[in-house]
This record gives sequence, structure tokens and C-alpha cells, in this order.
Amino acid sequence: MRKASALIFALWTIAVLSVMVLSFAYEAKQQTGVNIYVQRRNRVGRLIDAGQILAEIVLTGYKDVADWTEDQDDEEMLEEDAWFREKQQLKSSSKCTIGPVALDEEEPSASLVTVEIETVNSGSKGIININDLCASSEGSPDSKYNERWWIIFQSHDIPEELDVPGEGRINLWNILIASWCDWRDSDDAVTSIDGEECGAENEWYEDMEKKFKNVDDDTMNELKRRPRQGPIPDVRELEYVRGFRDYPQVLTGGVINPWEDEKDQITVRGIMDLFCTEGSSKINVNNCKSIDALITIPGIYADPQDDECVEEATEVAQAILDALKERPEDRDVDESLDSWPFKDWNDLLQRVGNLSEGRVSASDIGNEASNYLSFSAEDDSIFRIKITGESNGMSRSAEAEAYVKDGKVRYIKWSEN
Repeated sequence: MRKASALIFALWTIAVLSVMVLSFAYEAKQQTGVNIYVQRRNRVGRLIDAGQILAEIVLTGYKDVADWTEDQDDEEMLEEDAWFREKQQLKSSSKCTIGPVALDEEEPSASLVTVEIETVNSGSKGIININDLCASSEGSPDSKYNERWWIIFQSHDIPEELDVPGEGRINLWNILIASWCDWRDSDDAVTSIDGEECGAENEWYEDMEKKFKNVDDDTMNELKRRPRQGPIPDVRELEYVRGFRDYPQVLTGGVINPWEDEKDQITVRGIMDLFCTEGSSKINVNNCKSIDALITIPGIYADPQDDECVEEATEVAQAILDALKERPEDRDVDESLDSWPFKDWNDLLQRVGNLSEGRVSASDIGNEASNYLSFSAEDDSIFRIKITGESNGMSRSAEAEAYVKDGKVRYIKWSEN
């Protein structure tokens, strides 16, 4: 009996010790996995730091790099500046891509970082700086702001006048333009157009808040919004402005008069994506692929009162985009490319004139357009930066907006994924 008990006790002890050993082994394996994960994650994080340094090297030095020439000695230039190609690209076309750069010589594919840089008004997230598209008490940032709004509304099928139940016929364009100007300017005077007050200052918004009392908290918070009386930091703030908030389809697209019979309903295109709130007030023509933005430029459109104005301006804008693919004749260019940025205003006119086909000629572009176009990043340009780091199957990215001042990169936004 004693021998049997001793055997059972021994077996029990062995079983307990086995479980403990297995537990310790599992925990050690898990801890090793965690350590490896943390190590790899930290390594990817350091790649973001490296990408930030690369971006700053290019941003602070691109203006000083020599322009591309056919006889430039790339090898010699690389010895002096490892990033001269990226700087040339940013200087000529306001965008560039750095990498992928391998940061581990022994295992190049283990640590890669890629950096993409472009001016803010070169992408699809807004091109026209809306803060300049108004008249303000400090003077008009854009003397043709009214006409440019008209072109925007026409090209997006937004009706000038609208029959609204309970209000009668309203001039929607005037309400939108005047209300935006009142939101943006620093005075309390309601903007009038054609002798009629059609804007909205604090008093109008206070009356609307009193009128709608039984609403949910989110709606009430929106009703409490008042004119900023200065530049807006985010395009979405238009949602609170009279006219834009009453007819949100102007911003997002859709049927603007759903109360009408289906045959009388008007479907409009939203204009929100057309705007940004930072960066140069000029449009960088070498990066802008948006015809909707280009046709709003005085000199590209002729007379907004003309029924065919938008169609004619669209043809001119398309000719400008086509001319980017027209090889310049008066300077050396890299023939391996399929398009070449305009060097300046005269280069644009010459290359539009050289197009072998099309109804548009250089004379169809008014000289006034030169005041609204830029051909490279300017001193007040905002750059959008995207950094991607990859290491051992893990990736991490960061997006930022920044500008260059006094030889330093200053960040406005920074977010990491």
C-alpha cells in the first residue's frame, strides 16, 4: 500500500513539474515573440524618423539645386549631393518621390523608407484657397472672386435661382457668395449684392438658433456657430455658413430641390473637394490636373455671362494640360519623360501654340491668367509629406503638412498610422 502511494505521489509530482516546465516554456516563447514585435515596431518607427530627415533635406535645399541640363554629370553631382535628383524634381514640378531607400546595407530589403512630397494644391484634396476667394474689410484678396464663384457654380450645375417653398424665388448664387464673405470678413455689415442684403452676420444666425429650439444636441451645437470673421482653418466649416448649410448638396452633390416633381429636380456636383485653406493663393499649373480649378482663372475663362463660357474655358484648360506633354523646343529636357513642366508663362504660351491639333491657340489665353498661376513651389507653399517605412513584414506611415521658413521645416499637421 505504501509503495502504491509513493508511486502515485511521484507521478503526481512529475505531472505538476511537467505543467510548470511547459508553462515556463510557453511564457518564454510568448515573451520572446513580444520582444521581437516591439523590436520590429521600434525599428519601423525609426524608419519614420529617417524619412522625416530625408524630407527636410530635400525641402530645405531644393531651391538651390541647379536646373536639369542635358550635359549634367549625374555621377559628379551625386558625389556632391545624394538627393539632387529629388531636389530637381521638386523644384521643377513641385512634387517628388524619395526612395524606396534601403537603410540596412547587409539586408537591403529589411528596412525600406519611401517619402512622397507635393504642394498642397497639387492633389485632389483641394486646389483653390477659399480664404482668398472673397472680399474682406482689409481689401479684396481676389478682385475677380465674384466671377470665379459664378464659373464654379455654372460648371457644377448649381442653379442661379431656385423656387423654394415658403420663400419664393431666391437668388442662390448671391446668398452663397454674400454669406461666405460675411463669414470671412471682420466687420458686422451684411453684404449686399445688386442692392439687396443677402449675406448673414451674427444676427441672422442668432435668429435661426431661436427659431429651431426643439432639435438634438448636435444640431443645436451647429446652430450656435457664428461667423469666424477671419480665415477658416478647415473647408468643412462651410457647412455652417448660410446657404451652404441650407443646401448641403452644393458642397456634397445631389438633388438640390428634392421637393419638386422628379422631372423638375436638379442634380448638382459638389464643390467641397475644389477648395483648400492653406498654401499659395496661386494654382501650380504643373501639378494641377483639375479642369474644374483651371477654368475659374481669369484669362482662361472669358465672360462668365456668356452661356458658352464654361465650355470654352474647358477647352482652354484642356489645351494647357495637353501642352504639358508637348516637348519644349527652346531648352534641354529629359526625353525619357512623357511630360515636361512649364518653365514659365512664356513657355506655357509657346507650347500651347505648338499643339498640332485643337481649336485653342495661345491668343485664347488672357495675360491676366499669369497672375493666378505658379510654375514651381512658392515661398508660401504648403507641402504635403507622406512617409512609409517597411521592415520585416511590418509597415508604418506618417502624413504631415509643412512649410519652409528661415531654412527650417515647420510642421502644421502630423499624424501616424
